[in-house]
Amino acid sequence: MIRAETLSKSFGGVRAVQNVSVSVPEKSIFALIGPNGAGKSTLLNLLSGIYQPDAGSLTYGDENLIGLPAYRRVRLGIARTFQKIRLFKQLTLLENVLAGFHIHHETPFWRYLAFGDRGRFRDEARELLAFLGLGEREGERAGALPYGKQRMLEIARSLATRPKFFMLDEPAAGLNAAEVDFLLQRLVDINRRGITLLVVEHNMDLVMNVAQRVFVMDHGEPLFEGTPREVQANSSVVAAYLGGEFAA
Repeated sequence: MIRAETLSKSFGGVRAVQNVSVSVPEKSIFALIGPNGAGKSTLLNLLSGIYQPDAGSLTYGDENLIGLPAYRRVRLGIARTFQKIRLFKQLTLLENVLAGFHIHHETPFWRYLAFGDRGRFRDEARELLAFLGLGEREGERAGALPYGKQRMLEIARSLATRPKFFMLDEPAAGLNAAEVDFLLQRLVDINRRGITLLVVEHNMDLVMNVAQRVFVMDHGEPLFEGTPREVQANSSVVAAYLGGEFAA
């Protein structure tokens, strides 16, 4: 579905991503892991259009993504969440999800929020809230939600864009065990809808239970790619993580 060839990105003298080639199969759950500072979020920013690469190629199906800004990529069916939650905290849960439907209009975003015909999206927005366990709280202010619920709301809003390729940047960060289990099941359910997932995550239990393929980075470079079982058995991956998260 999406293919990167020798992508590189530097910030000053820091090579955040260097010669990364990766291909995410359509309708798969693909995980991206690595120690802190490995370049995972930078790679996600390159794929989503937040950054443009210094070198390399990037295609989405037959589309060349190089030079294409993030909002244009969303219209192609590419969506993402962020490591730091970015909600409209003064708006209600329902209003936050309705905001995600904006890409299906030509109306400027501020006019859509204030005056747009959002009524036809309300039923779909409520279905997304219910799917993420928020159906009874649609009228509450987003900023008043507990942290874990805010994570679920951000996913619901991203799904409102109707993505085909959905990237999640550390969705389990800050969640308790029950919330991680709920998230894992929802990721499986989203994938069953035919949506390709790319998950950047430090929670190895979640990764090993949900991903079909795992791509490992270290110091901005590719380290290893394989099935969860192959990743767990690879000595280079174990060394990069100091053996802690992959110990038997």
